[in-house]
Amino acid sequence: MIVIIRQGFGLKTNLFETNILNLRVVLGIVVTFVGDALRTLLDQRKQIILLTLKEVDQKAKEVQQRLEDARNSVETARSRAQEIRNQAIQTIEQENVRIQQILKDDLYRIQETGKQRIKLERQRMIQSVAQQVAQITLKIAEGRLLITFNSQGRSSPKQKDLNEIHVRETFRQLKR
Repeated sequence: MIVIIRQGFGLKTNLFETNILNLRVVLGIVVTFVGDALRTLLDQRKQIILLTLKEVDQKAKEVQQRLEDARNSVETARSRAQEIRNQAIQTIEQENVRIQQILKDDLYRIQETGKQRIKLERQRMIQSVAQQVAQITLKIAEGRLLITFNSQGRSSPKQKDLNEIHVRETFRQLKR
């Protein structure tokens, strides 16, 4: 190795010192050239890492937004479900009131129909009894008239027969 000495140029024969000097020179060159390449490589790596972090941060924000949207959707669905439940309960209550009113109306109609049937049957029975009483009364009246006409001694037998026919015919028409 050529070394510049204070007094001039010369050759150093000490290997150890020479190696240290050589190493310094080589390290200086390596650090200068390799350092720049290493810095560039590290800067590129740093940029990649920063971009990756930005992407991850952006995706995290998107996921957070989706989560918030999902929570809002769930809350909306719960609210809607509660509304539907409330409407169903209200509809059931209204339907119960309507059915109860229908049942009341039906019961009232059935009672009125029953009362009318009882009244009609009562009228039929009264009419039937009245007819029977009228028939019996007519028979009794017919019999008394016949006895009365037959007991009158002044009438001729022909007149008695005519009276009897007339009474029977009159009562027969009355019975219809």
